[in-house]
Amino acid sequence: MDQAVTRQQEDIQRPAGRSAQTTQRGLAPFEDPLALQAAIGDFLSKDAGRPIVIERLQKFPAGFSWITYGVKLRGHPRADDMILRIGPPYGLFAPYSAMPEFQSLSALEGSGVPVPRAFAASDDHSILGAPFFFCERVAGDTPLPWGGGDGAMNDARRESLAADFIDSLAALHNFDWRRTELEQWDPSITVDNAADRQLDFWWERFQRWALRAHPMAHRTFAWLRRNKPRAPRVTLVHGDYRLGNFLEQDQRISAILDWELVHLGDPTEDLGWAFLPQYRGGTRMVCALADEDAFLTRYQDKVGYKIDRAALHFYIVFSLLKLALTHMAAARCFEDGLFNDMRMPAMATQIGPVFRQIAKIMERSS
Repeated sequence: MDQAVTRQQEDIQRPAGRSAQTTQRGLAPFEDPLALQAAIGDFLSKDAGRPIVIERLQKFPAGFSWITYGVKLRGHPRADDMILRIGPPYGLFAPYSAMPEFQSLSALEGSGVPVPRAFAASDDHSILGAPFFFCERVAGDTPLPWGGGDGAMNDARRESLAADFIDSLAALHNFDWRRTELEQWDPSITVDNAADRQLDFWWERFQRWALRAHPMAHRTFAWLRRNKPRAPRVTLVHGDYRLGNFLEQDQRISAILDWELVHLGDPTEDLGWAFLPQYRGGTRMVCALADEDAFLTRYQDKVGYKIDRAALHFYIVFSLLKLALTHMAAARCFEDGLFNDMRMPAMATQIGPVFRQIAKIMERSS
């Protein structure tokens, strides 16, 4: 890739008269559309070594975490349309770093995993006021397999998307991350401690997000500690691999999106998340795309080993716990006044039902 485009650009110089931290209205640049457009133009012009004109910014309304913009530009050597992702200090999983997502997309380019090309990134708050990265805007739409009309999912379309969905996951888990800069992420991770790494990660977040005592969370963490599996291998894990996080064009997956939870770990973690009932759309199929046995048969053929059903069971429980903790994060954001969006307390109402799901699963396991 073009190093002039992909370097972090920590040394950007701000134009005279403009604060590196706030605009004249006292806002961070990413909170002020005019200042943001100017700052993007400055950054990309410096990055590309030529003047870049920002013709239009389109803010996408969905999401509780990263702020996402479509950026229409003129004069850039690599793209006329980009996606800008900004990690605000009040986002669901704040504080953010742009580098894991940027580095993983950069490493995966050409790997067989369909990802947007990554162009530039920085964690320097003096540029846009928060961590950010730019990537390719990939053609396609987010499919809703249970939708009617033009969105109806016939068998041929479902089978095509299911094949791509499974094959892309297998390609991710076959990817040799040790030959990339991702090796620096966690040099001491092993097949024996991968599960503990994630349990520690989410325990810390539970301590940060919980607004009250949650005995079921403690019970679930204890169950997971007792039953943690040995990973079949250490791979790059997407962390949110599911229906809704990929684009479709002409009945094929054009890009896997939303890599903010990417990490090194046990590949079965991605399976556990994809297998959650919350993503089945009222069907009995994994992500409303494939029968469980068909999914595992194809995946196992691609990765070259057999999935341990007990490990998959562990990661389904773990995934439900992560879902409950994410709902706690939404409640915390709303209660702390960081996000005035009524969908946040609505998410909090799902904490109890998710814990009831976990209790039923653990009771069947005892």
